[in-house]
Amino acid sequence: MEIYKNIDAFHLNSGGSLQEFEAGARLPTNYSDRLTEEINLLLHGCGLFDLKACWLIAMKGSDAGTFLQGMVTSDVLQLEVGETQSSLICGSKGKILHHMLILRSMIDEWIVICDPGEGRAVGTILHNFHVREDLELRLLNNSEMLRIDLIGPHAESILNQLGGAKDNSEWKFTETTIFSSTYELGESSRIINLVNIGVIEKFIEQILKQENADLIGLEAFEEIRIAEGIPRAGVDYSIDNFPQEAALGDHISYSKGCYIGQEPHARMYHRGHPNWLSVWLRIPEKSSAVSGSTLFYDGKEIGKITSLGSLNNNGYYRGIAMIRHEIAKEKSLLGLESEPSPYIEHEPLPGTIG
Repeated sequence: MEIYKNIDAFHLNSGGSLQEFEAGARLPTNYSDRLTEEINLLLHGCGLFDLKACWLIAMKGSDAGTFLQGMVTSDVLQLEVGETQSSLICGSKGKILHHMLILRSMIDEWIVICDPGEGRAVGTILHNFHVREDLELRLLNNSEMLRIDLIGPHAESILNQLGGAKDNSEWKFTETTIFSSTYELGESSRIINLVNIGVIEKFIEQILKQENADLIGLEAFEEIRIAEGIPRAGVDYSIDNFPQEAALGDHISYSKGCYIGQEPHARMYHRGHPNWLSVWLRIPEKSSAVSGSTLFYDGKEIGKITSLGSLNNNGYYRGIAMIRHEIAKEKSLLGLESEPSPYIEHEPLPGTIG
């Protein structure tokens, strides 16, 4: 679409590299040698992250909430208008199919915010299960809205200067509707904005005119995500994992009733535990560990590093790993095969439950 090309021009003019996803939508990955500057914006200013590659699927109607309630793991009916939550679509055996965010935009409307590259598959599932319910499914990316995130401690104040309200809300920017929802990235501030396509270029221009605000890409976002202990679909877990294995227990409601995959989730929660568990790592800076490194305990292979950041905090780097459940429950140090003494610390991820 022409609007995609116009938005991409902001990135290309700043030396950005772009990765293409569905329907020609591209996501910025980096801006040449600006990684340190981008991370600094996320920590101390405001980074603008172009996420137009995320499909936005609106569901509106009297049955929209109950239909979605039966499709995803979280309790969407508990959301207030303007609130966002993370959720999953799972298979009948309980393993993860898709991760998404869900925004309740109106009393009778929910917007499913898909991960990049997942939109068509998620939309197909929702369409195939929708039979007689009184609801309308529509893709907002075609002609209505696209996603732009503002991340960092100055995000809220910068949005307020453009007319955004302090609370989650629908507001007007140059006479058009924007949905803005606060959804924290761990302890980092993040505001998800669904911006009208007709004004999105002006919206980006106005943000970039603000002090301490600039474009950021996926590589900088990954550094913050790992530092905050947030696992990422397709990187830290896959369709072979249960939500409990990926430390996504907080994505599940154990009290709302039936949804696809509910029975195996309930059995695991009440009667057992997963075989694997994602954990947060603390790795000394002199380590030879890299993302993908196999981890060992007592001479046995017990998992691997799935994500490894480069933010140095008092001589340590943060990482995420998937390891055996019985090892995750111990305080023992983990090691690499090539190094005789274990020295890698691990602890539960913030989203771990049980």
